[in-house]
Amino acid sequence: MWPRPPPGSLANARDNVAVTYQSQLDEIARGLVGAFAESDQSATPTLPDVPGLFTYPGAPAMPAGGTILIGLAGSITLNPSVDPAQGGDPSLLRDGGMSGNPAYVYNTSGGAAFTDRLQQLVDRLNGQQTFDPAAQASPSDSVSGFASSSAAWLQQMRQNTTADSDYKSALLQRSSDALSNATGVNLDEEMTLMLELERLQASSRLITTIDSMLGSLLQAAGRP
Repeated sequence: MWPRPPPGSLANARDNVAVTYQSQLDEIARGLVGAFAESDQSATPTLPDVPGLFTYPGAPAMPAGGTILIGLAGSITLNPSVDPAQGGDPSLLRDGGMSGNPAYVYNTSGGAAFTDRLQQLVDRLNGQQTFDPAAQASPSDSVSGFASSSAAWLQQMRQNTTADSDYKSALLQRSSDALSNATGVNLDEEMTLMLELERLQASSRLITTIDSMLGSLLQAAGRP
C-alpha cells in the first residue's frame, strides 16, 4: 500500500480532500432527491417513492439512503416535467404527479390555493436525513445542515493546510539559516572583517607616510 500523502501536499488534495468533498456534494445531491421525492397518495399506498423535483439517471428508483452514490452531484437534474424551459408545468410542484402517475398526485381536488404539498416540501427539506459517515460531515442532519457541516469541513481543511504550509516554510527558513551559519558566508561577519582590514591598511599607509616624512626631515637636517 502506498503511504498517505503529507497533509499539505497537492497529492493529498487530489487523493483525499477532493475525493471526500466530492462525496459530500454527492450526499447533498442525494439529500435533495430524497427531500423532494413523491410518495404514493393512494388510500392504501403500495408504490415506492419516486424522484420529484430533482431526478437522476437511476430514476424512477430512489438512491439508497445513507449511502454515497458516486457522481450523483454531476448527474442530478431538474425534473423535465416541472421545468418550463423543457415544456414542463411548474404547478406540478404544488400538485404532485411529476412522474405522470396519478397515484402520486397530492392536490386531488385541483385547488389553486393548495399549499399542503409545498409546506410538506419545506418540512422535509428541513427534516433529518441519514448521510454516509464516509463523507466526514454530519451523519444525521437536514440537507442545509449537512451542507453547512460540509462547508465547515472544507474550511477546517484549508486552515490545516495553511498551518502546515506555514510550519514547513518556517522550518525551511530556519534550516537554511542554520546551514548558512555553518557552511556559508555570514554577511555581518564578512562586513566587519572588511572594515577591520580597511582600518589596518589605512594605519599601514599612515605609518609609511610618517616614516617617509621623518626620513625627508632628517635628510633636510643634514643627518645621514
